Amino acid sequence: MPPYVVQRLARSSVESIREVAFNTAVASATGETMRLVSPAALMGRSATPGLGKRRTVYDMESRYDPLPGTLKRKENQAATGQPEVDQAYDNAGVTHGYYKNVLGRESIDGAGSALLSCVNYGPQVGNAFWDGERMLYGAGDGDLFVSFTGSLSIAAHEMSHGVLSFTSNLDYRDEPGALNESFCDVMGICVVQHHDKSPPADAAWFMGGEIVGPSLAEIRGFRSFGAEPAYVDHPLIGSDPQPKHMKDYVRTSEDHGGVHINSGIPNHAFFLAARALGGHAWDRPAKIWFNAFTGMLNKRATFLQAAQATTVSARELFGDETASAVSGAWRDVGIDPDGKP
Repeated sequence: MPPYVVQRLARSSVESIREVAFNTAVASATGETMRLVSPAALMGRSATPGLGKRRTVYDMESRYDPLPGTLKRKENQAATGQPEVDQAYDNAGVTHGYYKNVLGRESIDGAGSALLSCVNYGPQVGNAFWDGERMLYGAGDGDLFVSFTGSLSIAAHEMSHGVLSFTSNLDYRDEPGALNESFCDVMGICVVQHHDKSPPADAAWFMGGEIVGPSLAEIRGFRSFGAEPAYVDHPLIGSDPQPKHMKDYVRTSEDHGGVHINSGIPNHAFFLAARALGGHAWDRPAKIWFNAFTGMLNKRATFLQAAQATTVSARELFGDETASAVSGAWRDVGIDPDGKP
């Protein structure tokens, strides 16, 4: 959940809305701290190496600790009938399958690490995040947000943060941080499109709509890859602030230099590249982005370097015509791969 949404809710005159915002902010800060000191961040390796798809789901029962909570379901066990548990289990499996079958990566660390999920994290938390070892899902409050386990794109987004932690490990600040968020958005939307098997013209380009509760029912999601904002003039959360072009890049000290806001620019570049290339976004475009972000960028990469890396990746994987389409998409958002910093 973008911090600017939580901040807007925190300014509400309604106490119950402010309480959800507070709980969400506390949980998000805790999760971010855990991610920074996780074994992946400190040692660059998996805390739970293994082979094959191994899913385990725990229930935090509205607590913050102790993690991981009460064991509810393990790999090959039957559905529990508890929606949050079974959704987390299923979404982890779909995301694992996408990474393995489409991108050739075995789990988060590339070596078959177990997929750990904790549902119902904290009291009325409106967020989900990767804490360095596992996915944590808030249950929402039932009015603003429903359980975050209901969104496949969010599950894939958070697991993709784990993938980055074992590859380029993009710094979570300024342009590298916005690229970090954008890569996870790209993988999230592509996992959904691959799972739905929708024709390209009908593919989903909004993220997060599945966790919208009754009070936010008018919005289609919290991210939009296309030119259209995700939401406009909503009485509770205002308008989507994400820019789509470098001329509108937001310079701020908040949110680690605006990582959730400015990710809109590379997101839109991916959208334009996918449209230019035609076909499914999860095919050529996703493979190009995955190859570049996990194998070419370093942790301090800029938007320009991402544009250059994806152009090179496109040429290596699919040839000059594809590379031209990718570089053109970046130019359309104000970044010239042939230019200088």
